[in-house]
Amino acid sequence: MTPYKSDQISVYIRLFAGALALFTGLLIFIGCATTQTVVEKSTKTIARTTRDISRKIVLSDDDLKRKVGMFNFENNTLQKTQNFQEIFNKGLPDYLSDQCSGIILLNPAAGGLLNALKEPPKLKSGLIDGYALTILGRQLGLNAVVTGSLEDIRVIDELQGVLWTKDTQHLVMIFIRVAIFDTRTATKILDNTFDRRIEIDDLEYRMIQDSGQIKLPAVDETLNRLLADIGDSICDAVRDQPWDGYITEIDGDRYVIPSGSEVGLEQGDVLEVFDGSRIMEGVGGQHFFVPGLKIGEIEIVAITQDRLEAKLVSGEDIKKGSTVRRK
Repeated sequence: MTPYKSDQISVYIRLFAGALALFTGLLIFIGCATTQTVVEKSTKTIARTTRDISRKIVLSDDDLKRKVGMFNFENNTLQKTQNFQEIFNKGLPDYLSDQCSGIILLNPAAGGLLNALKEPPKLKSGLIDGYALTILGRQLGLNAVVTGSLEDIRVIDELQGVLWTKDTQHLVMIFIRVAIFDTRTATKILDNTFDRRIEIDDLEYRMIQDSGQIKLPAVDETLNRLLADIGDSICDAVRDQPWDGYITEIDGDRYVIPSGSEVGLEQGDVLEVFDGSRIMEGVGGQHFFVPGLKIGEIEIVAITQDRLEAKLVSGEDIKKGSTVRRK
């Protein structure tokens, strides 16, 4: 038997691995969609299970809930008959409330002051005004604010297959943009576009061409599945942020903060206070808060579900707009 050197064996292994990868790729490309679907579903199930377990683990120094506001999702396309807004403006809050135990969600469906969350403030350019949105969020005791929109939904034709098996496949493409604004800085902690492809048959294609509207059960089904992926991304992004509160009022010697026992705070808790007076101007008319140094400490002396009052422990010149964190 001819002896082989280690480098020769390595070459053979790489060649075999490459051939195997090519063969597997061809199988998938030609038509092994069932196997691919099973693998994708298994991978998503494992990932989701891992996320669910991690969300139930509460660290001793990170037990405060994050308060999140969600604006109604907008439809920026010409497909106004689609059920996008109904699915997301009801389904997404329900999903987050059920699956993301570390947050308290506020949305326009709750009524009252939350009607302010129906439409995000915008600059003259049409872009969302992150600074104005953050000011509103602080008044409501929010740690983050979610915005979203259906940016595009369209039909395309794509040539699929290989060699003699090539054929034209009709597809519906969906693009949804989601952003999360951090109320401490007015910057985005998430800014993603989620896209999906839906294969449609010739009959469905002709129906769309005749009506000019993309209104199919498969589209609603895809939106409902996509809702879970978007909800998971929102939950993970928000939970990664520390809890912050904001002094919105000073009444005599009391500092008022629109956060309370619902997030996990208690009477007697000491809060560190940080300067929040510095504002930086960005491009396109946007403005941002620059986190400042610690300027004092205050102690909670009265608390309700969504409001607290605190007295000065140390420091001076504490003003409205200052940021607080539990010590």
